[in-house]
Amino acid sequence: LAPHLHDLRFCKNPLEIKLIKQAIDVTARGFSRVLKIVKPGITEYEIEAEWAKEFIKRRSKFAYTPIIASGENACVLHYLQNDQTCKKGQLLLMDVGACYANYNADLTRTIPVSGKFTRRQKQVYNAVLRVLRQSIENATVGKSLKEWQTDSHDMMTEEMLLLKLITRAQVKKQDPDQPACRKYYMHGLGHSMGLDVHDVSNGQTEFKENSIFTVEPGIYLPEEGFGIRLEDDIQITKNGPVNLMSKIPIEAEEIEDLMSR
Repeated sequence: LAPHLHDLRFCKNPLEIKLIKQAIDVTARGFSRVLKIVKPGITEYEIEAEWAKEFIKRRSKFAYTPIIASGENACVLHYLQNDQTCKKGQLLLMDVGACYANYNADLTRTIPVSGKFTRRQKQVYNAVLRVLRQSIENATVGKSLKEWQTDSHDMMTEEMLLLKLITRAQVKKQDPDQPACRKYYMHGLGHSMGLDVHDVSNGQTEFKENSIFTVEPGIYLPEEGFGIRLEDDIQITKNGPVNLMSKIPIEAEEIEDLMSR
């Protein structure tokens, strides 16, 4: 029965979408709470505790072990220690989601510990944000998941050339299956989400109506001491993708403004 059930799970019904939206709302409230308390000297586990408090208060739990990664820790894709002290000038990557009534959310935001991005941090941040937004637009019914990922590599290549992370010469001689941008963007662009955070897909190769996906590009620069990933959850509809996290702050200036208050 598993293949049949997995097919059913790939596309969500209205009740399932409602529960996922509830999980997203709880996650949004957690992020809002954390923005008010992050500052130099706070520990990653204290931030994790604030997320937990908000989730428990709203009859939810962590959808997965949260990643609260300051500084270079953000370059470890599945960093789970959450035991370091956040320092002035660092960025803090938080990959956290709530689980409500067995349905999950999956959010990633990267914020400045001191409340202000440096010029370089903002350059990289906005590059990732542009790729995120275009990748959301590209997620349309019938679009091949492989092509969707390849498109993100092409966008990342252009952004990394502007950031001087890679050169035209490297791009010219790159292996199409291992593009130069993968040195700093080494993971998938997104995944199906529902009862599991990485929900079953039964080998689906394209977007279908009412499938729910994460979109999560990133750039990781251990030699510069930071990594940036941004992630939203989207619903694929016949009229185009709907960003279910559109109300959660993401613009660099918006983040700075909320933290300064």
